[in-house]
Amino acid sequence: MKYLVIMAIAISLFSCTEIKKEQESKPNVVVMLIDNHGYYELSRNGNKIVQTPRIDQLSMQAVNFTDFYAPPFCSPSRTALLTGRYALRAGIHNTVGGVSILHKSEITLADLLKNNGYATSIFGKWHLGSSYPYAPKFRGFDEVFVHGGGGVSQLGDYYGNNHINATYNHNGKFVKSNGFSTDVLFDEAIKYIDARKNQQQPFFCYVSTPAVHFPTNRHPVTTQRLLDRGVEDSKYMALYSMIENVDDNVGKMLDYLEASGLKENTLVILASDQGVNDRGAGQHRSGKFQNRGLSFDEKHHVYCMVQYPKMTDKHPGDINNLTGMVDVLPTILDVCGIDLPTNLDGQSLKPLLDGSAGWNDERKLIVQCPRSRMRRKWENTSVKYKKWRLVDGKQLFNIEKDFGENTDIATKHPEIVKELTETYEAFWNSLPPAETLISAHILGAEEAPEVRLVSMDWYKGDAPWTQQGLKNKSAQGTWRVEIARDGEYRFELRRYPREANMPIEAEVAMVEVGHEKKETNIDIKARKSMIDLLLKKGTYDMTTTFIPPKDSVGRPTWGANYVHVSYLGQ
Repeated sequence: MKYLVIMAIAISLFSCTEIKKEQESKPNVVVMLIDNHGYYELSRNGNKIVQTPRIDQLSMQAVNFTDFYAPPFCSPSRTALLTGRYALRAGIHNTVGGVSILHKSEITLADLLKNNGYATSIFGKWHLGSSYPYAPKFRGFDEVFVHGGGGVSQLGDYYGNNHINATYNHNGKFVKSNGFSTDVLFDEAIKYIDARKNQQQPFFCYVSTPAVHFPTNRHPVTTQRLLDRGVEDSKYMALYSMIENVDDNVGKMLDYLEASGLKENTLVILASDQGVNDRGAGQHRSGKFQNRGLSFDEKHHVYCMVQYPKMTDKHPGDINNLTGMVDVLPTILDVCGIDLPTNLDGQSLKPLLDGSAGWNDERKLIVQCPRSRMRRKWENTSVKYKKWRLVDGKQLFNIEKDFGENTDIATKHPEIVKELTETYEAFWNSLPPAETLISAHILGAEEAPEVRLVSMDWYKGDAPWTQQGLKNKSAQGTWRVEIARDGEYRFELRRYPREANMPIEAEVAMVEVGHEKKETNIDIKARKSMIDLLLKKGTYDMTTTFIPPKDSVGRPTWGANYVHVSYLGQ
């Protein structure tokens, strides 16, 4: 018996030792995603105003993917990065309107890394759902330091935020910051990494800045630097200063990793989340300014740089293979020695990083963002294959000879049109029914005793998205909700968020969940209205209504922008 006990202890110690060795051998991962930063807003890519020396330096010392594409707009791009799959598969094709929420069936990069022994963290922008089970703490992230909504001062964000001295959600608690958003987020990320640098557990640090997305605010240091260089003080000065501040912080992260000794075992990825077709692409790509919408390369073309010294010492510099945001997840998993899921649209960039076998240069890349609540076949679509671009299923361009996609040659190459059309048709036919991808906010789950709903996530009706619109009293819409268990639920209806403490200016409040409906009278100065409902487990549509005093002009009604829902019990 004693022998068996000793053997069991020995096996246990051996197993722990093997797990420890495996964790020690896995690289750390740092992903820096910059919001709304155009490919041509880097000095290395031809910009004559802003200077981005640290990003430029990284592009030369690491691997710089020059033909890298992301879905246009924030939520679709983040979906591609964090799932390795096309955003339409997850029901995401806009940034508001209930279709910017990552479906609960999707497995994220943070989930996969956490399940393989990684500590996981996010700093900055999430924009894939803020209720249960969609917030980052439910999607694999241990450490969460984020702003709300899709951007600073959007409906889900802390009321009154801008890029300076903003309030963030740190692991479920609001904390006030001191400084500019990009500085704060990188400082918090570095502090997190520094606390872990001597631990054996590998880490994943995802820094997703709200800069350089509007609203723009001037950074004092970089603004002065621009002025000292003689840059004209114009309406773009805030944007320029934010771009140069991003560059400073990328440099700060790279310097820290080197000084701390972490560089040699850290995979670093820097990318922008979308092309910006009205900021530079016109003069560089098409030869003239033309805002042509979402189907052309200038809206998809982003920069992406990968640094992993164990690989990039062999293959630094520019790589021109067709690549995209869906390739980030498989690349990270491959480098970290983690098995890849079998349902990915992306492919690992590791062969391009280290010269190993396995890269499929025949790959075709689909970028589609309908930019509406309804997905529509071929709407805002580009199918990319080597030098070819099939746009909206109708126009064909050869970007080697026609970089700006100005001359349609579809009639000259029907075989290419046919091949790329078949690729898209197969993708479209593989999508789940749209109805099954509507993300319901789960109410009454034990994991989330209180859930906050925001009108930004209405999946029917209006689609408000900024705090500036809260003064309007006209928007109405519908949430899809899932009642997790039978019982009584309390609904706290508000026009403004709790921290704003401002009145609703209505005399009646109403909530309707499925066939259950209740209304109550409220004081015109009331800041909230409380309504209790008995509900049965199931999935329903949910609406709210505020009715103004009888003497109001036209007496319009509107919906609550914020609803806090609590489960009271059976």
